[in-house]
Amino acid sequence: MSKRINQMSRSQNPEHRGRHRFEHWLLDNQIYFITARCRSRFPAFRTAEAKTVFWDRFEFFSNEFGFVPWITSQLDNHYHKLGHLKVGKKLPKLMQRLHGSFQNW
Repeated sequence: MSKRINQMSRSQNPEHRGRHRFEHWLLDNQIYFITARCRSRFPAFRTAEAKTVFWDRFEFFSNEFGFVPWITSQLDNHYHKLGHLKVGKKLPKLMQRLHGSFQNW
């Protein structure tokens, strides 16, 4: 039985600034390593209150979309996550909701 591989890209252009733009491949029942950095390296997670909000939203959206985190690290301006996602097509919405929950911070 063949698996359908979903490809996600925000642009039809395969290049950005003369370099190959890497696509995101979305597969079911996979382990994902996710990393994200705040715009302009802004230290958005510097305070204890901001870290608490991050962990609350991270847990909420992980549960909502079925992401099972194994290892997560959070620094002042970025984070890394390693975990399992049963339905790969849910990853873009998970990231959109998680990042969107910090826009007013």
